[in-house]
Amino acid sequence: MAKVDKYEMPEDLYYTTDHAWVKIEGNQIKVGITDFMQQLAGEITFVRVPRVGKDMEAGKNLCSMQSGKWAGKIAVPVTGKIIDVNKDLASAPKPLNDDPFGQGWIAVMEPANMADVEANLLKGDKAIDFIKEEIAKHAQ
Repeated sequence: MAKVDKYEMPEDLYYTTDHAWVKIEGNQIKVGITDFMQQLAGEITFVRVPRVGKDMEAGKNLCSMQSGKWAGKIAVPVTGKIIDVNKDLASAPKPLNDDPFGQGWIAVMEPANMADVEANLLKGDKAIDFIKEEIAKHAQ
């Protein structure tokens, strides 16, 4: 587990520039929000998850969420179909803050092209450099 400043960044995950994480699980991916996002947002009080079976295009809205001081969206990381969603988050979003890399997952997708995950997302040093830039931006 990498730690950048006070933010956890599991090394086996890919990251997006809107602060989602992506985990490859066979021919599917699991998507959630990063530790950086959940700390920046504060206590998340609402989340709208996507519908199972829906075809999603990269860059479109995967889910929306809000806290007492923030409202935002997570974009679809790669084009594909929603296979499963964490329905429990709609009534109890606490895992998004308490366990963002575990029980706080948002959706499972079947990408149209798995190569898009590696080609379009950040991993390793690129992800760490990105989060350092974000930390500097938000520290002001």
